[in-house]
Amino acid sequence: MQPQAMGRAPQPQAQYQAQPQGQAQPAARYERGGEQAVADDDVPSWVTEFSDDSAVAAAAPAAAPAEMPAAVSPPVRSAAPARAPHAYVITPVPAIDWDGNWPALAAGLPLRGVSQQLALQTELIECVFDAGAATFRLRVPVDTLRASGNSEKLCAALQECFPAVRVNIDTEIGPVWYTASAEAKARRERLQQEAEAAVEADPFVQSMAQTFDAFVVPGSVRPIAT
Repeated sequence: MQPQAMGRAPQPQAQYQAQPQGQAQPAARYERGGEQAVADDDVPSWVTEFSDDSAVAAAAPAAAPAEMPAAVSPPVRSAAPARAPHAYVITPVPAIDWDGNWPALAAGLPLRGVSQQLALQTELIECVFDAGAATFRLRVPVDTLRASGNSEKLCAALQECFPAVRVNIDTEIGPVWYTASAEAKARRERLQQEAEAAVEADPFVQSMAQTFDAFVVPGSVRPIAT
């Protein structure tokens, strides 16, 4: 399913383009938007004043205390709300013959490594078709996912899926909810719950529990791989 478009807060953005098969791809476009005090070691020596028959040591002036460097706090990442502020809606794009299901599309892309994680952890804001080009507007949770050519790899993989049009991607940083990674996690949790419920409802398991006070070892139930 596909999220509705949300208002975009000013965030660093990056744009990438891919040409249809048979055409050279243009270069990707990016848009990016202490002092420490040193302690004085020159501690003055004792100054001695001599009289005719005695020596009196004069107190040395106190050394200036060393200034500690100001503490630098690491950047704080704002936590995303527990629930998504918008409904999960799929919007088909007939112009490119796509059903609009971004999590399903992202999960099936032939990517590996960080570029695959970029696809799995991004949320589609909208897909706009105009003048023969399809632009995928994506929200990315962390900037490092789209660095080091990963955005270009994602764009190229999408171009292979839609060879009849020119594919562009436009990314922004922000919290995400409806992603392929989130869907996969929800599915694993649902299968786990169904497996545990099936074991608890099994007549043999219930008989063993009643007769011998047996129990299922926590964490031992696993859903059947599908």
